[in-house]
Amino acid sequence: MLSVLHRLGTAGLALALVFGTAAVAEETASATAQKAETTPVFDLGVVEVIAKRPLATSTVEKIDATTLREYHRDDLSTALDLLPGVAIQNVGQRRERLISVRGFSSRQVPSFIDGVPVYVPYDGNVDLSRFGVDYVSEIVVSKGLASLLYGPNVLGGAINVISRRPTQPFETSLRYTSETGDSDGTLQTRVVGSIGGIQGNWYGHATASYVNAEGYSLPDSFKPTVNEDGGTRNNSDSRDLVVSAKLGYVTDSGDEYALSCYRQDGDKNVPPYAGRAAGVQARFWRWPYWEKQSFYFTARNELGSQATVRWRAYYDQFKNALDSYDDATYTTFRRPYAFKGSEYDDYTIGGNGDFEWRWDARNATRIALHLKQDVHREVDAINSPSERSEDLSYAVAIEHVYRLTDTVTVTPGYSYTVQDGQEADNAVNGVLVPFDTSRADAHNGQLVVNWAATDNGTLTAGVSRKTRFPTIKDRFSFRLGAAIPNPALGPEAALQYELDWTQRWNSVELRAALFQSDLDDAIENVTVARGLCTAPNPNCFQQRNVGKQRNRGGELALGWAPTVQWKFDAQASLLDRDNRSSPNIRPINTPEQKYRLAARWQPQRILSLRADLQHETKRYSTTDSSRVAEHFTIVNSFIRLEPVPKLGFEFGVRNLFDELYAYEEGFFEAGRTWLAQVDYRY
Repeated sequence: MLSVLHRLGTAGLALALVFGTAAVAEETASATAQKAETTPVFDLGVVEVIAKRPLATSTVEKIDATTLREYHRDDLSTALDLLPGVAIQNVGQRRERLISVRGFSSRQVPSFIDGVPVYVPYDGNVDLSRFGVDYVSEIVVSKGLASLLYGPNVLGGAINVISRRPTQPFETSLRYTSETGDSDGTLQTRVVGSIGGIQGNWYGHATASYVNAEGYSLPDSFKPTVNEDGGTRNNSDSRDLVVSAKLGYVTDSGDEYALSCYRQDGDKNVPPYAGRAAGVQARFWRWPYWEKQSFYFTARNELGSQATVRWRAYYDQFKNALDSYDDATYTTFRRPYAFKGSEYDDYTIGGNGDFEWRWDARNATRIALHLKQDVHREVDAINSPSERSEDLSYAVAIEHVYRLTDTVTVTPGYSYTVQDGQEADNAVNGVLVPFDTSRADAHNGQLVVNWAATDNGTLTAGVSRKTRFPTIKDRFSFRLGAAIPNPALGPEAALQYELDWTQRWNSVELRAALFQSDLDDAIENVTVARGLCTAPNPNCFQQRNVGKQRNRGGELALGWAPTVQWKFDAQASLLDRDNRSSPNIRPINTPEQKYRLAARWQPQRILSLRADLQHETKRYSTTDSSRVAEHFTIVNSFIRLEPVPKLGFEFGVRNLFDELYAYEEGFFEAGRTWLAQVDYRY
């Protein structure tokens, strides 16, 4: 244990503090039980609603920890896939799992942990499959009507992962999971442990997980190709160690302070292209390390009976290294596309504050301030100079919630956001030559109306205009010689409309939504003269603000619990994406239709069975439709036994019918996988 804590540095120290706090908590159980929270949700991590909720605002969707456990969604990408309107994307050449929300990419729908931005400064993305969810109390997804209080770049919405807060004087858990393919030995093991508790005014909680994946098995129907012989997917192993810890203090007057940390250490290899499309060059890549860590301080202060202020300060860091080999032997670096020692060392430092003033029972004003500095440092290869790029961004947002009547609430909002380019280096023949940098700003506005049409039904209508600033990569990257940078690239903007209806009857919950987003000044690749690029490929492009795009569609989610033993869920997502500036260009990486069915049956306390089915239509992997990931249907099933309370055994199967499928053509996902698990909670 000491060696692990030493490796984790500051995160290990925080973990040790939490373990110490929790260990003594049990001794004072009788004195602290009355102060135990009734919900594990870490209130300081919530953004959409500050402190108290005197008035309704907009609709958000949530996934709680129980649902994640029941359906074995162990990382953030598969967790978000439980929601309508969300689709997994796989950047196959990088083995990165991203998501789209109503057709908007991860760069346009940023991710947060407890309100702290965690997307990578360089390209605005983050590999969501590397984010475990064992420390999570709930995941909040806000789509087109996401609150402007989140800050810059929430063009298509926001994802806020809210960590866990202990609810008992002492609590702990341990879980061991093993997964294997049809014909291979054990392919993946996962060990997760947590401990926490409340002692007087103090609380602490920590979670650690380790995943060792030897790879994954392809379906039996896969036909071998030049770079893939079937069976265990070539070069598909990975390892991840994730630790999160929190130490908090609540004053007698109700103010709260918490110090949190998140640390992920891993390495991953990238399976090469295994499709049959012409002209796709296989890459032989390995990441010898992939590290991400966040440290953040959050606080809430009650200022009398009418005001609440919540503030955060954070430091988020991302490091990785990439080696590109000549071929599938993964030994040499002689070919033009091969390199060793490409390293990223990025960090973000910043803070934000939210202030709420409750004028009376019908009015509340919320103001948010954001300031953050993004720094990207990279070395292209061994002995290359270190390049540095830096952006400073800030924002101010205001929302006023006004209850017109007992059933109608109106929420107008406005924000002003700024991206100020500070520095951007370009290495030319071993010499750093700075790019010109610029400053850009944007105005955002939103109006949301909520009508409580019935005692258990709400109709929400809204319109918003939101923006996203281009990333450092968008403006300054040569894309391995295939592109020309555009330092003057400006923000893209979307005008969005949404109509949302939620209704509850005795045993039925229904949610339906219609939406349309018109994207202007969209960032698109524009072909330029080949001689301007250095890579020996037929195309050369520059990113420019020339695109016009329309995303529209609908979502339906239905939950039905006819008895305490049975629970059913059904979803349907429809998405129509049109490139209005270039109608012949296909939208990529999103299915037009997605359907999901799930059922849970618990005939006795000790026994429960769960099954879910998901169908997605085909998606294009290239804008000229030369590569297509075909439609697929995946079925999963699990059975759980609890012979005694708090001790559980689970058995299950993912991809029951061994479907051959891919989110990107040529990068196939796992075939049938068998799961066994034992877990204990106290």
